[in-house]
Amino acid sequence: MGSASQAMLVVRANRALLKKRKSFKEIREAYENYSGEGELHFKELTPFEQKKIRDKIIAQARKDRILEIKQYSYAFILLCMIVIAIYFLFF
Repeated sequence: MGSASQAMLVVRANRALLKKRKSFKEIREAYENYSGEGELHFKELTPFEQKKIRDKIIAQARKDRILEIKQYSYAFILLCMIVIAIYFLFF
C-alpha cells in the first residue's frame, strides 16, 4: 500500500523540479555568441624545447616499436611450438 503514496511523492518532486528548470529559449540566448569568446592561446616554444619534446616522442616511439616486435616474436615462437607439438602428437 505504500507504493501508491511513494509514486505521488515522486510526481510532486518532479513538478517542483520542472518549475526550476530553464527553458530552451533562455539557454540558447545565454550561449548565442559564446563560441567566439573562448579563443585558445598556446605557449610559444623555443627551438630547444621543441627539440626536447621531439626527442622524447621519438624515444617513446622506439620503445613502443621494440615492445611490439617482442610481442609478435613471442606469438610467432608460441605458434611454431604449438604446430610442432601437434605434428608430433598426430604423426
